[in-house]
Amino acid sequence: MSQRIGVTAPRALRLALVNQAVRESPRECCGLLLGSGNRIQFAVPAPNRAAGRTRFRLDPRLHLDVQRTVRRFTPPLDIVGAYHSHPAGPARPSERDVAEAHYPNWVHLIVGLGAPRPRVSAFRIARGRASAIRLRWV
Repeated sequence: MSQRIGVTAPRALRLALVNQAVRESPRECCGLLLGSGNRIQFAVPAPNRAAGRTRFRLDPRLHLDVQRTVRRFTPPLDIVGAYHSHPAGPARPSERDVAEAHYPNWVHLIVGLGAPRPRVSAFRIARGRASAIRLRWV
């Protein structure tokens, strides 16, 4: 996985994602990322609709509701990606994550809790390939 042009996100967002991942462990947590361009500004936590512990599924209704809501913001925001956790694994996409990624322009943040300390990594997933992108906390 090669590094590409990066994205920025607030440091407070990292803490919020890690805390959600820890709270929802041993299940995967998930949610949507809001921002513009290569800047992530907010996260919208979502209930994980998938059965089991090693998979996530965002609620399609929540996705549509958030999409309608952010269109009314000034300045405008977009859904720029999604995030989920790997409670017992690394902060990189699994084969299933790659196979089930449907938005090639999205940033995918993955919170890995399977190391001595939590790690958050960023990827773009398109045409069956995951490419690591630089994630800078500001």
